Amino acid sequence: MFDHFFSKTKNQLLLLLLLAIGLNFNTLFNEYALDDQVVLTGNQLVQKGIKGIPQLCTTDYFYGFTGEGSGLSGGRYRPVALIIFALEHQFFGDNPIISHLINILLFTLVTVLLFKLLQKHVFREYHHHLAFITCLLFIAHPIHTEVIANVKSRDELIVFIFLQLTSFAFIKYSENRKISYVVSGAICFFLALLTRESEVPFIIVVPLVAYFFFDQSIKRSLLYPIPLIAVFIIYMLLRISIVGFSLGTKGEILDAPFLYATATEAFASKVFILLKYIGILIFPHPLSSDYSYNQIPYINITSIQFILSSIVITALLIFALFTMKKRSIFSFCILYFFTTILLFSNFIMDVGAPMAERLLFQPSLALCIMLATGIIYFMKRYINISATLLVIIVLLLSAKTIARNKVWKNDETLFFTDVENAPNSLKTNVHAAKFYIFKAKAESDNELKNNYLRKAVFYDERALKIDAHYRFTYLGLASAYFGLFDYLKAADMWLQAYKIDPSHEDEKERILGFSDFLLNEGIRNFQNGNAELAKNYYKKALELNENNAEAWYNLGGLYFNLNDTKNGIEAWQNVKKISPGHRFNKDEFSKQ
Repeated sequence: MFDHFFSKTKNQLLLLLLLAIGLNFNTLFNEYALDDQVVLTGNQLVQKGIKGIPQLCTTDYFYGFTGEGSGLSGGRYRPVALIIFALEHQFFGDNPIISHLINILLFTLVTVLLFKLLQKHVFREYHHHLAFITCLLFIAHPIHTEVIANVKSRDELIVFIFLQLTSFAFIKYSENRKISYVVSGAICFFLALLTRESEVPFIIVVPLVAYFFFDQSIKRSLLYPIPLIAVFIIYMLLRISIVGFSLGTKGEILDAPFLYATATEAFASKVFILLKYIGILIFPHPLSSDYSYNQIPYINITSIQFILSSIVITALLIFALFTMKKRSIFSFCILYFFTTILLFSNFIMDVGAPMAERLLFQPSLALCIMLATGIIYFMKRYINISATLLVIIVLLLSAKTIARNKVWKNDETLFFTDVENAPNSLKTNVHAAKFYIFKAKAESDNELKNNYLRKAVFYDERALKIDAHYRFTYLGLASAYFGLFDYLKAADMWLQAYKIDPSHEDEKERILGFSDFLLNEGIRNFQNGNAELAKNYYKKALELNENNAEAWYNLGGLYFNLNDTKNGIEAWQNVKKISPGHRFNKDEFSKQ
């Protein structure tokens, strides 16, 4: 019955569509989360709708959000995805239901195109269930939840659609040699690059597909990507003229994941991360929206992780090359995986993250094909066992997908889940702390408010243990301590943040203003009879601003009041240096 029902293409496609929609239907109840503000809700150019499109075409990807370029290696020029967001905003406003519905529909389109491409063309000489089982696994795999549930990751869906359309065009050209198909394929590839520039490896995928599945010689296969190379050159000239091209990155660990690593540590860690990518595809648990420093600690070339990773990766590549002549489907899958993950491996340039689940959207297809091929092989001998195994795998993957989609409901569920899934990530801890501060500001119950602030302190202090040089952690702690009325600790945190990067004028002004605030707190405590605490406030005010004449004056007066003439005189001498015209009245001060 299994074989009879699923031998019909329309039944296969119907089940795939129902699964693609059904597994992701619960994302319709999600809100905006994580970086959705970067491309939609907080992007000033996108918020202009159609009127913002001209500027979206002539600026860096992050310009509408930050007012400047990304500063990441190579820059970011991705106007197509932002234009689609601008059109969405023009007609629907900021509506999370619509945004998530569009992502589901795009994923459904990806499913249809992928099934048609594999069944009619790529796997046309293979078992008639191979395309179906491959797509079944691809749809159910929870590694794709970030792409579908996170609105910002829509570019992954769009670009895969363009690449599949490019594939169809080149296949049509190989069948009837009409130049119009080459032109249409080149246009689709150009749009793919304008959606996300990292689709360059598709230039290598095309000859791989031609060689392995269309009986083309290696020499003839290498001719197919020539038009794509020409398109890439045109694209690069365009992007350089608009956003430039820089190999440098910002000097923060979250933008340059191997900033603190030596050259050998960076190399060893990148090799290990390749193996981790394979591992998370095979066993997708736990999942996280972030794997930044130091969730994956640096390793060196003598570590067991590097040695094991090198052996596994080398063995896979050797196997792929030795079985290439036989046009083995496993050889293709290995080469396809490493080709499509190449630009995200950080070997060529830092991509701003050591690892990310969304980057596996296309490479994951390799595992799905390999697993489907294995199931088909055993299905010929053990039909019932193989079918049962397939059902179990799909059910387990589907359950994880549905559960993970719920985590993406909003920032709160995402941050508080992922800080436990990735407890050593600097970003997950900072995000959790920031959201607890946000909850505290909106809370009227003092006990609950203080509880939120204490949790914020917990996660920010954990972040400090991960990286003591990240200034935003200190700013978060300053805000939390201030809310807890621990003004002295808040001052220490603001001072640390300023020392890390003194170029921020707004923080300098805040520190100067807070120095006056601490001065007033010192005066208030002195008037209430707490001289020791008043002294601490005066001293801290002077740590923030050593030219605070009033703080020196009141500190000197306090010393005189405590019969500490020596320190009192020294304090008032500083007043004279800073403010020569200042009036002194020791007797009046002592009567307070």
